[in-house]
Amino acid sequence: MIVITGASDGLGLEVAKVYKQAGKTVVNVSRRGSPCADYNILHNLQKGEEILLAAKEISEIDEKLDAIINCVGVWSEEPIGSITEAEIKRLMATNAKSSILLTSELLDRIKLDSADVLNVISTAGLKGNSHHAVYVASKWAQRGYTLSLQDELKDTNCRVVSFCPGGIKTKLFEKNLGEDITEDETTWMNPSDLAQFIKQILDLPKSIEVSEVVMNRKKNS
Repeated sequence: MIVITGASDGLGLEVAKVYKQAGKTVVNVSRRGSPCADYNILHNLQKGEEILLAAKEISEIDEKLDAIINCVGVWSEEPIGSITEAEIKRLMATNAKSSILLTSELLDRIKLDSADVLNVISTAGLKGNSHHAVYVASKWAQRGYTLSLQDELKDTNCRVVSFCPGGIKTKLFEKNLGEDITEDETTWMNPSDLAQFIKQILDLPKSIEVSEVVMNRKKNS
């Protein structure tokens, strides 16, 4: 089975579609259900106690765990000088805590089933940006944990992938800004293309670990 956080929308939904078409059991973990999921585990991944409940429900599914793909994430545009504590808590909880705590709680199952973990981070986890400082900080945190998880599992058959895409055409920005800034499809990556690529990475032989992928959008001149 493939566990996907945030499979109700955006990249997570496209990943769920790819695995559903491939005949895999898909488990969606998010606040809303996914039409492509065989199991919908509905919890708010900003809340620690609900992440623990989600981990418990995943553990109770009697199927081999093939991979956990953490896609859930939120956007922020608070510039330095106007940052609020509420925004720090929201971003860190969703973008960092959710994947950190979920994989930590499932670590024994991950090791037992030789499962892979792919964390969808962002190119923001590789650089700074004063206008999106909290978002950047949350993605650096998620990437740091991903690299630490790689070290934790280096002597196992589990693989850990840091997947860092640039701008994707999803509702991520619209949910925060109230407007769709991705209307020009020629300058934003198609989430279905990235979903196919994620599956290709995880379909590679276990002797190959793609430790980190950086995907930049190619803007047309």
